[in-house]
Amino acid sequence: MIMFNNKKTRHFISGVVVVALIVGVIMTRAIIGGVIDEYHIPFSQWPADLYLTQCFMIVIYTAVFTGLLSIPLWYFFLGESDDKN
Repeated sequence: MIMFNNKKTRHFISGVVVVALIVGVIMTRAIIGGVIDEYHIPFSQWPADLYLTQCFMIVIYTAVFTGLLSIPLWYFFLGESDDKN
């Protein structure tokens, strides 16, 4: 297991993991729900290529939105520090 010595780095990584989980759940519900509503195909009757395509879409969208939402987390946890005392 990777150990992060800096407390700010640990907080940033845990924040990114939480954001990735939230975005993954939202994307999964939106994409799978959208396919079921649009094509009127129950989840149990999906062909294999539809599973594969939707899985890749979920992974790609989750990665993109996690990256975009990690920018404010990076600035908050690892950005400029004001050490003026």
